[in-house]
Amino acid sequence: MRVRWETSTRYYEVRLVRDLLQDWVLIVARGGKTNRLGALRTLFVSSEAEGMKIIETMEKVRIRRGYVRVPV
Repeated sequence: MRVRWETSTRYYEVRLVRDLLQDWVLIVARGGKTNRLGALRTLFVSSEAEGMKIIETMEKVRIRRGYVRVPV
C-alpha cells in the first residue's frame, strides 16, 4: 500500500510493504517539493493491521496540518 499527502510546498509519503524476511515495514518519506530537503525512515510493524492503523493515524495528522491526499 502506498499513500501520499501534499501541500503546495511539501510532501509526505508512506508505504506498507514486506521486506525480504517477510516482515511488515512502513517506509516514510517526507520533504520539500521545491528543494532537496527531506528524510526517509523505516518503521518495523508486527502485522499488516498494525501498519494500517498507523497509516490511519498519520492521515489524521496530515489532514489536520493542511495536507491533501493525492493519488499515486
